[in-house]
Amino acid sequence: MKKKSTRTDTHYLKVIMEKIEPFLNYENYGANTRFTINEKHNEKCYFIKSGAVSLYRYPDGVLLEIFDAPTLRGYIPLIKDSETEYVIKLLLTSEVAIVSKEALFNLLSTQNLWEEFARYQMALISSVSEVIYRLSTPNSYDSIRHQLIELMAKPSEIRELITAENYIRCKTRMSRSSIMRILSDLKTGGYITIERGILRGVHNLPLKY
Repeated sequence: MKKKSTRTDTHYLKVIMEKIEPFLNYENYGANTRFTINEKHNEKCYFIKSGAVSLYRYPDGVLLEIFDAPTLRGYIPLIKDSETEYVIKLLLTSEVAIVSKEALFNLLSTQNLWEEFARYQMALISSVSEVIYRLSTPNSYDSIRHQLIELMAKPSEIRELITAENYIRCKTRMSRSSIMRILSDLKTGGYITIERGILRGVHNLPLKY
């Protein structure tokens, strides 16, 4: 069975963002701008209207995902006394509106958008569950195969920003040598097209390696 990307359906998020846009103040932020979320700084959330961001978790430095706009980050609360820190890094010049969580919740109430927000959460949770499953697979090839599918589903301007090897390594913590060996074999077999490390195409990846 052909695997599909786990990208979240953003239909309901777009509905929310369109309706509350008059109440948001979007500003342009340059690439490499960072926003940090931790136990002491988790009162803000971030609407990204255009551009793309990466989300890293520390202290282990795992790349959780790369998101193209539109997306909403930072609204999920952290567990009390959590030592985990999340860093949102802009990969492209992006339009971002920063609002407090209380302001967001008030807007959802006054604009009657809680149903749309709940439906967006359902789509998000469904995607996250599949992402966790794919990352937890004990088979190295399966992990790489899943991440190649995810990377190929992203817009070309995002794929140009990160090599396939780096994307896979940051998400799976596999060794560079293991990743490069499998990528090389897949390229030789005609299953993927890679130029200067950038993924250009995925062609019927085999289920087994």
